[in-house]
Amino acid sequence: MRPYIDCHNHIGRTITRVPPVGQNTAMCLARFAETGVYAAISMPTAVGSPIVRGVEDIRHQNEVIARACRDFPQHFPIGLALIEPRFGKLGIEEAERAMSELGLVGIVSHPPIREAAIPFVEAAAARGGLCNLHLHDALMKEIAQMFPQATFLVHASTWAAENLASLDNVLFEVVQYPDERGTRWDLRWLASKVGADRIVYGGDLPYYDYRHLQRTIEEAEVDEDLKDRIAYRNALELIRRYRPDWELPPGPPTAPRRYRPEELWACHPHLPDRLIVYA
Repeated sequence: MRPYIDCHNHIGRTITRVPPVGQNTAMCLARFAETGVYAAISMPTAVGSPIVRGVEDIRHQNEVIARACRDFPQHFPIGLALIEPRFGKLGIEEAERAMSELGLVGIVSHPPIREAAIPFVEAAAARGGLCNLHLHDALMKEIAQMFPQATFLVHASTWAAENLASLDNVLFEVVQYPDERGTRWDLRWLASKVGADRIVYGGDLPYYDYRHLQRTIEEAEVDEDLKDRIAYRNALELIRRYRPDWELPPGPPTAPRRYRPEELWACHPHLPDRLIVYA
């Protein structure tokens, strides 16, 4: 199988799913080792703890990502910092610390954060940063136009492909489903709308068993060049904007531990692509 670079990877635990899900760095590397994922752009999970310590919990999650990038630079070449608007000025200071001191190259926010993300995007845009706001709607268009110096990873929904393709600072992620659950990717149509050089692949661990999406890409009735672009070539160019010296490693990582299959890939009994592993 061709190499994959995952542009949408989360490390940590989340309380936004029932049952809760999560993965640590070692488990993430083990999953990559089994599935031909050579590298990833990683970021914290959605509110990965009850935030009982306030902004300290956000700081901890950002340090986990920075540590993965430091310890495994071949496989985690760049990472994004979690933002939390409820902490106001302290939250912005933490995002700036994560980018300036920890070396993370941008920010990630999660629903239901919307307009409150704008001051954090401003901090990232000042550094030419990368932003994943988990938005693909009219507000995303407004923010991308507001900050032309930032680069935005946007879910490649039908609406996004039809309405955001004119924005040069937007890249389109093939993640899970294009629209509601069960909809199917039409990669040829997507490339015709946004350009083959602007589509990247996202696995969305620890929520989603991305092996389903890999099969969709491999079996798609498109040429091998487009499959390569989606799987890794476009992501390679994106990473080199922030790490010009980075090279695609010769293979996926070596698993630091042997896991039983169910320890890595246990899924919801009624949703066969929805992971329920909590590490």
